[in-house]
Amino acid sequence: MSLDPFLLSILVDPEDKEPLWYFADEAALYNPRSRRRYAVRDGIPVLLVGESEELDETEATRLAARASAAVVTGGRPRGPEDPGDQSDG
Repeated sequence: MSLDPFLLSILVDPEDKEPLWYFADEAALYNPRSRRRYAVRDGIPVLLVGESEELDETEATRLAARASAAVVTGGRPRGPEDPGDQSDG
């Protein structure tokens, strides 16, 4: 089961607040900076640091080699209706 595109656009790591890599085929979200993997269970991301998995070098390297298969999360474009938009027009 794939995650909703809007959800993917707003998801970030709960610890460093930066984008994650989503691997739909593995039902996982991955933070390459901390080498932490979060499960996606029944279509729901489990973004709890205490329930995440810290990956060893071998597994982190495997996921890095698959980066082109990942969807990068947290890239929501800002528009006029976005409260974070500071433009005047």
